[in-house]
Amino acid sequence: MNFPQNVTWITITSIIVVILLILIVPKNRIREAWINFLFFQTLTWGTGVILAQYHLLKSPFRIFPKATTQDFFNDFTIFPAVSVIYYFLYPFQQKWYIQLFFILGSSVIIGIYDFSVEKFTDLKRYIHWSVIHQFILSILFNLGSLWFTVWFFKKSKNDTQVRS
Repeated sequence: MNFPQNVTWITITSIIVVILLILIVPKNRIREAWINFLFFQTLTWGTGVILAQYHLLKSPFRIFPKATTQDFFNDFTIFPAVSVIYYFLYPFQQKWYIQLFFILGSSVIIGIYDFSVEKFTDLKRYIHWSVIHQFILSILFNLGSLWFTVWFFKKSKNDTQVRS
């Protein structure tokens, strides 16, 4: 795949994700979105470094080729943004099996996206990695990010009002 096709993929994916963020994230909960986004970035940064250093996957086309060997576009922008969308769409008040279906379904969608990136672009190439690994990682990271964000914004039972 050549340069214009990679840039087209990046542009279209970015536009779709930004539109979804605008539609899904309520304006009064942007702080939650940022915490979720930043926490997910920390997870993907650490994992991306390990995967790149141990040659489990490689990124032939990189936005910042001299800065990192990782896939900056997906690891630092798209996957954290998808985590924010995941957080705001998560069915907190539903039964456990609906939550499980949501967790598995969203991870399948992320797996399909990741497979498409690997198949149709030069952003990522699996060496000793697979869609199954990505599926498991997306379950763990999305749940971890979800739980962290809920914990971070959880109010104390005694703290009913903001103190100055």
